[in-house]
Amino acid sequence: MVEFDGAHSLSSSASQTFEDQNRLPQIDDIVKSSNRTYHLIAILGEGGYGKVFHAIQNGKSYALKAEKYKSSMLHIEIAVLKTALKRGAEHICELHDYGAVKPDFVFMVVTLLGKDLYKLRNEQPDRHFSISSAVRVGIHTCKAIEELHSCAFLSRDIKPGNYAVGLEINKQHKRFFLFDFGLARRYLDKNGKHQKSRGEIGWRGTTRYGSLKAHQKQDLGRRDDLESWFYCLVEITCGMLPWRHVADRDIAYQGKMKARKEGRKEFLMNCPKQYDFIMALIDRLNFADQPNYNDIYKLLDQMIQIREEHSVLMDEQYDWEEDETTSPQQLNGAQMTE
Repeated sequence: MVEFDGAHSLSSSASQTFEDQNRLPQIDDIVKSSNRTYHLIAILGEGGYGKVFHAIQNGKSYALKAEKYKSSMLHIEIAVLKTALKRGAEHICELHDYGAVKPDFVFMVVTLLGKDLYKLRNEQPDRHFSISSAVRVGIHTCKAIEELHSCAFLSRDIKPGNYAVGLEINKQHKRFFLFDFGLARRYLDKNGKHQKSRGEIGWRGTTRYGSLKAHQKQDLGRRDDLESWFYCLVEITCGMLPWRHVADRDIAYQGKMKARKEGRKEFLMNCPKQYDFIMALIDRLNFADQPNYNDIYKLLDQMIQIREEHSVLMDEQYDWEEDETTSPQQLNGAQMTE
């Protein structure tokens, strides 16, 4: 077991060198912040630059994300989460602590979540949810985006793997949370005005869920987060997207364009009619436009109201709750960037 002592500073010393450094913590290590101590008991996920651990502090469970000091982008995530915390966001993962162990790694500590949306969908028999569950998940996940945008940030990587359901032990098993803001960007300047488009900037996001503008390598706005969210909504409702197995971005782009033209009926074939209106609302938005989230909620609420006529309520069990309740033993293993 190794003990790491971190502080509440993410700035590096000019005299530091990073060769042969960037050691990440391991299972059973101890990580200290300025006033708390965390025992790392399991790995929840790992990638090229870091790891996510199940951490214990005073008997409570958290997720501790550590990234190599030299290459870390955690300062962006921390900025997002600090702002969300100040604004009382209810659908964004809560930041509890952060620090740096120079010159090895930086870390942040957030609420431990359950399974991500990608896993929950894949575990269903037909790899999709009932309309009742899909619509309610759609409302939660859209509200998370609205909260993020109210913090003046874009995600630029909305996908099912970046949403997770809360844990029953925290009384949050009916709520979804957005996490992983490694590609986030502030879209308002210091005066509160929308940043001007930078034109062509390169690819941002994930091929399956990337917006049309992402495929065109254009600067992204709030509309693009919503477009990616809509692809997620269709997928959890129908079980698939037409371009789901396409790795080539150009071919995926063609599939998304087709879904707006001759392939629109096929694309939305197994979806409620309100989905067509939602896609139209999103497609009408320009780069700097502020989305009318309430229009989206109203369309989703229409489906809930129809279901309520048949005694299907907002607080009924989700599909995955019929067999099991999400618990700390079924933890989300994707609480970091793929």
